[in-house]
Amino acid sequence: MTYQVIIIGAGILGLASAYHILNQARGLSLLVIDRFGGPGLGNTARSAAAYRDLFSSPLNRDLSRGSIAFYQQIQDKGTHLGLQRIGYLWLLTDQQAQNTQGVLDSLAAAAIEFDLLEVERLRQLLPELRAGNISRGLLGRSCGILNPNLLCRFYEQQVRELGGKFLYGAAVSGFILDHDGRITGVEADGRVFSADTVVAAAGAWMNAILALAGLEALVLPRKRQLFAVAAKVGALHGLIHSRGFNTHGLLPFTILPGGAYLRPATGFFILGYANEDQPPGLEDHPQAEADFFEKRLRPQVEHYFPAFEGATPEYSWAGHYADHPPDNLPLVDRVAGAILVGGDSGSGIMKADSLGRIAAGWYHGREQVDLGHGRPFRVKDLALTGRRLAPERLII
Repeated sequence: MTYQVIIIGAGILGLASAYHILNQARGLSLLVIDRFGGPGLGNTARSAAAYRDLFSSPLNRDLSRGSIAFYQQIQDKGTHLGLQRIGYLWLLTDQQAQNTQGVLDSLAAAAIEFDLLEVERLRQLLPELRAGNISRGLLGRSCGILNPNLLCRFYEQQVRELGGKFLYGAAVSGFILDHDGRITGVEADGRVFSADTVVAAAGAWMNAILALAGLEALVLPRKRQLFAVAAKVGALHGLIHSRGFNTHGLLPFTILPGGAYLRPATGFFILGYANEDQPPGLEDHPQAEADFFEKRLRPQVEHYFPAFEGATPEYSWAGHYADHPPDNLPLVDRVAGAILVGGDSGSGIMKADSLGRIAAGWYHGREQVDLGHGRPFRVKDLALTGRRLAPERLII
């Protein structure tokens, strides 16, 4: 079978790319292939599903703000995405506060909404907090959480309405190459699918997929684990419903000095920790580890919030970041005739719509595209060659 566009991956990056390619040229024949049984069932469904504009990198800020502006427009028009602007609260030691001062100056210059909360104010808002070495809090106002499943369903429905097709439960097993080594199709589900353009948006599987064509991109899969702790009664219920931070009456997405974070959900805290010493590696069926929670994660959290002492997760899961080590910034480029979209380094959901627009810009031969908040973006700024981008410094 022959299509004008084949997209590998029905995660959030593949779906957003499919939508924007079709939205700019209705009537294209487009097929999305994914080995899972539906949209967003890989690492997209396993993410903490939060968003922020608190980035040291102006490029990261633009990508995130563009995506969130679009998501907000969609929700305002009646499609519920679970978008809640609850804020990000970064709890900082004195040394961390000093190290981030230059970043704060750039955030202020970029009109990013944030507040600095001194430790006395933090104690007022969070009586449960055992402040210890915390000297202040950085509260990002235009940050929050959303529902990745609802977002994926929105994109999938839009792609279908624009004429796109989906092939689920089919793993890509090879590529078709022409005599110049350019990708002209894929093998999947025991069949050959030809295409004018193949878009590889396979997330943490990017290198494993490209290896089938003898190619590689510096995208490293790194296991990440999340644990859901019930907060339906008692002190944890009171903590999750901390007032004074946002209109939702919820504790913001909170990052502790050691890197562990707390993400409020309905009746639960989702706890995570993107430990730097996790070696790269791709697991087909990643599992969360009880020892990791008990020895690495909970000790950080209960040190500052004693209400977590002795807490055990009701359920847990694991996925992967798709790290792009050179600068922790995404990549969108043409390689061997295919368009690569990935390397989001753990922030794919919050940048997906912008990256989808940039991928569509590559496909349609445009030098720049408008992101969701109306700002233009030069398509080649995320290319693999000629990159001169400052690395991201505010990494969770």
